[in-house]
Amino acid sequence: MRSTKSYLVTIILSVASILLLTGLSTAQSSPSAAAAKEFKRLVNLQTALGKIPMTKQDKEPHRSFLKRNDNDIVYSDPAGEWYVRSKRLWDLAAKYRNLPRADKIAWAAAENQLPGECEGYVPCYLSVMRMTYGEYLTRFPKGAYRKRAIQEMTHSFTRIADDAASTKRNYDAPTESGDQAEFLKAVRELRDILLKVPKPEAAKALSSLKRVEDSYK
Repeated sequence: MRSTKSYLVTIILSVASILLLTGLSTAQSSPSAAAAKEFKRLVNLQTALGKIPMTKQDKEPHRSFLKRNDNDIVYSDPAGEWYVRSKRLWDLAAKYRNLPRADKIAWAAAENQLPGECEGYVPCYLSVMRMTYGEYLTRFPKGAYRKRAIQEMTHSFTRIADDAASTKRNYDAPTESGDQAEFLKAVRELRDILLKVPKPEAAKALSSLKRVEDSYK
């Protein structure tokens, strides 16, 4: 009788342990699952937006779809297209910043299309770099996508600097004092960001940024 009782106690304790571990596992995985679900929704939303013909945005079912998602999207007049608001992705990355997935979400935010266009105006391009790849490196200076972010920045800085040295320019320098201040502020912020990433990786980007500064200050 005693052995049977001991056997039952052992089984009960084992089952309780399994249930406890299962509960802990579920609790631990739920934030990750929530992050994945929220991120997927925004990715799917952008995919759906890209499939809406420009000439049918004001017709059903597209009109109702756009209205229903108004808080998450923004219209780009030059392109005539709708994009997911980058802020939604940045906020999501911040919300789950302690999870590995936050890095991927932040990179999606950096790569996300912004409304409007710079039309060759240098301060605008630098501001865009700051809001996209610069923001990613600010949050994840050692992130999985840092090299790609640095490459994108280097490419843009080099293109602008090379253009300044050419006889036929495609980029416009800041013309007013306020714009000049904005330009120098963007240069300073981008430099500070790049100085916080692994030094060998950022060297070329810093050099190209210096060329831009010297060409337009």
